[in-house]
Amino acid sequence: MTYQYGRSRGAGLRGSGPGSHRAPDGQADGHSTQDAASTHNVTGTGNTSPPASAKERILTAAIDLYGRLGFDGVTVKEIAQAASVSAPLVIHHFGSKAGLRAACDAYVAEQFRRTKTESVRRGNLPRNVAHEAMAANRHLVKYLMRAFMEGGETIDAFFDQLVEDSLVYTSEAEEIGLVYPSRNPRHRAVVMLLQSFGSLILHRQLERHLGVSLLDDEPNPEGLDAYMATVLELYTQPVMNAEAFAELLAADAEAHTEATEPGSTQDRSPRS
Repeated sequence: MTYQYGRSRGAGLRGSGPGSHRAPDGQADGHSTQDAASTHNVTGTGNTSPPASAKERILTAAIDLYGRLGFDGVTVKEIAQAASVSAPLVIHHFGSKAGLRAACDAYVAEQFRRTKTESVRRGNLPRNVAHEAMAANRHLVKYLMRAFMEGGETIDAFFDQLVEDSLVYTSEAEEIGLVYPSRNPRHRAVVMLLQSFGSLILHRQLERHLGVSLLDDEPNPEGLDAYMATVLELYTQPVMNAEAFAELLAADAEAHTEATEPGSTQDRSPRS
């Protein structure tokens, strides 16, 4: 998967105290957002940050619950309970549920921007680092899947930010020789993001064919290896025959020129 991003606070949030979210029937679902806050770290190297503030705990809890249950299936009260704060404090920090959602978008985007930038600056993404990063960012991956499935103007702005951030870290990768330049960097960024997040929407098919889902809390290492190896092959090895592709482009350009020449039956421009 290709990672991407926005602008917000730093990584490595950490909560304290109990905070298991309860399912609608009142039974604990076995997943603690406080545990998530204490273990998720964007670098995948374990958490070494100081205890998180109430605002950070709210963000972590909201991202985790939204990713697992959807945006309409979670209330401010549930988020507050998971973060061990009061519901009025959530509104105090974020103004409204919509404000909290916008803050979550910005935070998630920032974490993925950081992850991608760090991998670019390392110059590679070894197998163990990639696995650790995937595990550490699982709650963010689930959030992204929910967000893209929901769609709407909110996610449009979110995707636009991911594109802008992608242009920055990809340019840095070009400068160190890790990535080839593109004739149209923006178009390339958009298409790569679309392809990357498509694997989230179609995670069931990914699991059926490669034996791994990017949403699994404990993904199959062999399946993840197969997925990552295939992605790297697509990005580093030619798929199409370069000479055949050049001939195809030339033929297409020639056909376009003939179709727009004066007197062509396909030339529909008005004549004086």
